Amino acid sequence: MKTMLKKGQIIYIDNVKYIVSNMVKYAEDTWIWYEYAIVGEKGERIWLCIEEDENGNEEYSIYESYGGYINDNEMSININDIEYELYEKGKATVKDYFGDADVDMNETCNYTDYMSKDQMYIASVEYWEGEVERSIGQYIDSSAIRVTDEFDSTNLRPEVKINKNGIIATVLILVLCFFGPIISAISGLFVNKSIQKYLDKSSSYKYVTSVTNNTNNKKAKVYKSSYSTIDKTVKNIIDGVPEGITKTIDPEPGTDKDGIGLQTKKEFAYIYEEDGDVYVQVSKKDYVENNGGSTYHSGHRSYYHSAYRSSRSSSTYSSYASSARQSSINSRSSSGGGTSSGK
Repeated sequence: MKTMLKKGQIIYIDNVKYIVSNMVKYAEDTWIWYEYAIVGEKGERIWLCIEEDENGNEEYSIYESYGGYINDNEMSININDIEYELYEKGKATVKDYFGDADVDMNETCNYTDYMSKDQMYIASVEYWEGEVERSIGQYIDSSAIRVTDEFDSTNLRPEVKINKNGIIATVLILVLCFFGPIISAISGLFVNKSIQKYLDKSSSYKYVTSVTNNTNNKKAKVYKSSYSTIDKTVKNIIDGVPEGITKTIDPEPGTDKDGIGLQTKKEFAYIYEEDGDVYVQVSKKDYVENNGGSTYHSGHRSYYHSAYRSSRSSSTYSSYASSARQSSINSRSSSGGGTSSGK
């Protein structure tokens, strides 16, 4: 992590001055992120989350505690006229902290995370030892943040104490900035909507290499499937991410390509065969911007992009995905929505 803040350090967000009060470091599987409680000159309190994406680029988000009700039994919610959809659920562990954070080393937190349809705003329900905390926030560009070498610990207000009684909920928003692998169990039930997270966790797929788009320097990851056919691989991924698949794509007519495309809100995956083996190449959608996307092995070069842009929905796999999604939703509904009341 490039940006590591210290207690009392002065930073600016959109030219507003803040002082770092507290920090909590979280981990889930191989992913690590930091949340800082920061205090403005008028005593306003917000939280800054810093994490790295899979390419090592830092991502930033800011949050504030939310006093309203969030029903995390629902697939979609509305807060202040913004529509949110269920993104994922998981469990994170405290690995380090400073300041007056009311957390313990290795303490865990269960959470439910929602994201707005434009992927700019986030809302969360969080469970700490039987207590429920809620927050809302948004992602911000790195250009909006300026970190200084100045410190002003004398102006840290004593009321800025992170606790689990609803005064301030620093840890509330840990899930809101979290894009790493999340497949664990709250009451034995979670919703994963990321193909890459599923591939990373599944023993049926082995990471092979990464492919760089020379146009915009974005990367796609390539996995080798243990399944012998494209059909079995596609169905396995749909079953693994039943509520994440938003579109299934057939090959373009008139081509000799037989690969199948799968989309989520943020990703595109291409499942294809090369020299008798089945591969899955997955990336964020910006990998294929500016006509620069290509696949692992030259035999399928450029088709990755055309599949992503294709409007040719796969009738076979679209029906399969729809059925898998509905079964998953029905399963969660019958078990009370998969929420938890404690750690």
